[in-house]
Amino acid sequence: MEFVAVETRVITLSAGALRLTTFETLPPGDPADAPIALCLHGFPDNNHSFDELAPVLANAGFRVLAPLMPGYEPSSQPADGDYTIAALADHLGALIDSLGPGPIHLIGHDWGAVIGHVVAADRGERLASWTAIAIPPTGRLIATAASAPWLMLPFWYIGLFQARGIADWLLEKRDWRLVDVLWRRWSPGWTPADGVLDGVKATLSAPGVKQAALAYYRALASPFTGRFKEGVRRASRRIKLPSLVLAGTRDGCFAVDAFRRAIRPEDYPGGVALEIIEDTGHFLHREKPAEVNALILDHLKRAARR
Repeated sequence: MEFVAVETRVITLSAGALRLTTFETLPPGDPADAPIALCLHGFPDNNHSFDELAPVLANAGFRVLAPLMPGYEPSSQPADGDYTIAALADHLGALIDSLGPGPIHLIGHDWGAVIGHVVAADRGERLASWTAIAIPPTGRLIATAASAPWLMLPFWYIGLFQARGIADWLLEKRDWRLVDVLWRRWSPGWTPADGVLDGVKATLSAPGVKQAALAYYRALASPFTGRFKEGVRRASRRIKLPSLVLAGTRDGCFAVDAFRRAIRPEDYPGGVALEIIEDTGHFLHREKPAEVNALILDHLKRAARR
């Protein structure tokens, strides 16, 4: 396939009352009937996370949409302050419903994969495929933690983030030093390109974004609320879409063993493939973009032929 320059522009998408700033990368020719690849980023990150993937998918004929996740800009911060998994999945489900009847391939990294897993179960009739990067199945995480508690040791920061005020101050302290620490620990031995972390810190510095990003984690500390239980229930359903899960052997956030324990074929009636990328960490799609992009593109193409 000949690789040509593609256009990327900034647009605004609606998710109910929320407005999401989105990078739209268009395929060559007429994009009107192009299938959509909807890419959801994680923390601490922003929608530049898919800068290497978007032109590859666009060259293959996909219209690529990479929005900022809910809360990551003032226009997408919900008035009720609800950042439970159920609420976030509802917002992203509304976004999908707004995109028209054409096929949509869902791709998520980190928190984008946590929420995307629920959306994939919610919107199976609207989606063509599901790809999770660096996150095991959301619905199996609790059982995985119970069976192998040592796999949860890297998640010390989740406890830290429950300390309101202190965590807010510490995250921003010394030019957002904790962002550098997390990227380095999660992807050891790899250095992101110049400007990447500066861009992430600029995103987190926008009004209300730091509080929203931390609220994703703080919502995990309310296990007895109705919305929390709803999120667990929705995350535990089967995914009927063709699914791809990608993991890195050096991921300092989720060990490969967590993926092997959590992924069960019976949870994926549409089929699931686990691809383990050697010598990569949590940001594997940016560390080895050529290898990861090829796997994702092949997955999307096979799903489109079904």
